[in-house]
Amino acid sequence: MSETKKSIRNIVNRLFSTGFFHIFGSSTINKVIGFLSSIVLVRILTKPEYGTFTYAWNKYSIIILLSGLGVESGMLQLASEHSGDADYALKVTDYSTRFGLKVNVLLAFVLLGIGLFFPLKLPEGRYLICTLCLLPIVQLMSGMTSCYLRSQKRNQEFSKLAVINTALVFTVSAGCAFFLREMGLVIGHYTGALAVFIIGRYVYRVRLFDQRAGNLNEEKKDLLKISIISMVNNSLSQLMYLLDVFVLGIVDPQETILASYKVATIIPTALSFIPLSLITYLYPYYAEHRNDGQWCLKHYKKILLGLGAFNLAVSALMFLLAPFIIQVLFGKEYLDSVTVFRILSLNYFFSGTFRILSGNLLVTQRKLKFNLLVAIVSSTVNIVADYFLIQRWGSVGAAAATVSVVLISSIMSTTYLIYTFKKQSSSGESQNNGDSAYQAPGRTGIDH
Repeated sequence: MSETKKSIRNIVNRLFSTGFFHIFGSSTINKVIGFLSSIVLVRILTKPEYGTFTYAWNKYSIIILLSGLGVESGMLQLASEHSGDADYALKVTDYSTRFGLKVNVLLAFVLLGIGLFFPLKLPEGRYLICTLCLLPIVQLMSGMTSCYLRSQKRNQEFSKLAVINTALVFTVSAGCAFFLREMGLVIGHYTGALAVFIIGRYVYRVRLFDQRAGNLNEEKKDLLKISIISMVNNSLSQLMYLLDVFVLGIVDPQETILASYKVATIIPTALSFIPLSLITYLYPYYAEHRNDGQWCLKHYKKILLGLGAFNLAVSALMFLLAPFIIQVLFGKEYLDSVTVFRILSLNYFFSGTFRILSGNLLVTQRKLKFNLLVAIVSSTVNIVADYFLIQRWGSVGAAAATVSVVLISSIMSTTYLIYTFKKQSSSGESQNNGDSAYQAPGRTGIDH
């Protein structure tokens, strides 16, 4: 028994020292704050006001899918592969930030053009879209700061910045919403992103611009390839959720319907922090061991089993308690969202257990083309399903379309990830150095 206790103690100490509990703890705090924010804002704003912001934010979210052409993903992958090389990380960060800013300045003009000239089904959202036009620039600076910290495994600083961002978005949004209504939410997002960049620069000394680090030269092509393919993959995946609101806004452009659907998505979407915080911690280690299929497969099986059991219990509770949860947290006027909430609760199990985990781990193995295939298939199915199901069943059809797409992408990604790990293990491509790298002086991992 003493040996078991000692083993458990070693696991806890290792996870603590490598920042796992900081990441998971900050993710939990962030989602609690974000969840409370949703409840508070729904109570402060009227249902039409909340629907108007949802409409404008949906348009912004679609444009921001092109943010930096995915340089945050490319920078994270390359810097993680060169773990411990701070000079290389600075070099990649400098080039990525400069490139990303050029792209996002163009996106700012696109948003401004949509707000001023594009015909919108809900004209009330026009001025909100205009005020959001500079947010892509601010969020890129914030995102690059966080990615640099992640790539260097500075998980404590990364976690603190994440909490600061979420807390400021909540407090500023809620405070300003009393006086400025929907505009208060816009101000909150600007405040949170600016705070991350400023604190990262002047407190944690994250230099996004440092030409002294040198040029990437031959690595530029590699960076942009990873970035653009990752952007396409992520964009097509996120469109699955954005298209629901987008198509609803076209088929039945009523603020109240959009508000109810948005409320039904809040909790299932918020719970994605569980697998996302896990993958945030795991990503640098899997990128570092990407040629060691035996190491990757062994840990993946353990993670999948534990995460699946936990997510199944969470999804079952949400499904059974749906009416109680909606009425207590959001009010009786949102009880029309119970059916959608139940469908999305089931969807969380498949997404949180299979899709998010396997999709991100495929990126660490540089299986970008397969992820692109999954994204193309998923998006095609999503568009077709949304078109037919929303016209037939409205918001319930939108939720059903989401589940069908998640099931397809989960099966494809999980099957191919296991195949990749097994192929590396059996063909001798594995370097067989996973455990030694894990135990090397000054480096720690997720083993034991």
